[in-house]
Amino acid sequence: MPAGGGGGHVRPPANRQQARVRQAGLLLGAIVFLILIVIAFRGCLDARKDRSYQNYVSDLSSITADTEQLSNSFFDRFSGGAANSSGDIGFDTEVEGDKGTSQGLLDRAEGLDAPGDIQGAQEQIVLSYELRHDALEGIAAQLQNLSAGGKQAQKAGDAIYTQMKVFSASDILYARAQDQIEQVLIDQDVVVDNGVPDSQFLPDNPNYLDPAETASALGGVSSGGTASDAACKDDGLSHGLGLVDGSSLLLPSGTALTNGGTFTAPAGDDTIEVAVQNQGDADETNIDVSVKGDNGIDASGTIDSIAAGETQTVDIKLDPLPKAGDSVTLDVDVATVGCEQVADNNKATYTVGF
Repeated sequence: MPAGGGGGHVRPPANRQQARVRQAGLLLGAIVFLILIVIAFRGCLDARKDRSYQNYVSDLSSITADTEQLSNSFFDRFSGGAANSSGDIGFDTEVEGDKGTSQGLLDRAEGLDAPGDIQGAQEQIVLSYELRHDALEGIAAQLQNLSAGGKQAQKAGDAIYTQMKVFSASDILYARAQDQIEQVLIDQDVVVDNGVPDSQFLPDNPNYLDPAETASALGGVSSGGTASDAACKDDGLSHGLGLVDGSSLLLPSGTALTNGGTFTAPAGDDTIEVAVQNQGDADETNIDVSVKGDNGIDASGTIDSIAAGETQTVDIKLDPLPKAGDSVTLDVDVATVGCEQVADNNKATYTVGF
């Protein structure tokens, strides 16, 4: 028997085909592993992207909720005048506080971390909050002049009405940004609970884009809560004006006018002589008196000063002058003074046939 024998069986080496099969298996396994890694990585990226949108909308929702509270508190007080002010805090002081709150909301809006594809919408949201802050700042600046009377008060009222349009512009900008963000979420297949929040600062009711609504609200504010009240609220005197019913006249005929009555203006009448009485204990200055008609008449005059208990008149020419045959409803309004508590007798309505 040859050396090294013993009858053992020696395994032949693997052929090339088997080696290639093993290599292919290893390569396939590596490819599958890489694919799984890529899928997991992309899943992490998608989850991170979804969270970025969700976090953005969540932070925006927090800001808009606080914005709604600010809008409600401001316009509740604005529509109710000084009656809604807290304790001895005047309306002007509260508006200063609202202005500070709006600055805080603007700062938070600027600090939002917006994903890149909604950056344009984010810029519009910031601009909408800038407009809201600017409008409150503009209103606060005019309250000092609102009860000054005369042209100064009229200009202040006009300026405050302009700020209502600024509020409206801010709402339009926000709504546009909201639509853009919602479209991006749809395109990116991102679901956000409750969607992108609404934010409307200017209420629909009352409609403050109607100048008459704003003027009516300002009448309540100026009669009880503007900065001018600080000078009179502790003077121990009563303050108030009123139209003297039956003492206002159509000129040159001299036809007496009574509130709610219907009158005929003789040919040539083109002026109303408005009689105003100071029914308080304090002298008043710069009293604005306006006449408005449903045919477009919009005229005014000013009483420079009126002593306590005194009655003065101001002649206001009707412009445009009604034509013969016209029947016109004329509204006469005497601006309120600081600390005036009753303003019902500051207005009168006459129906006049020409």
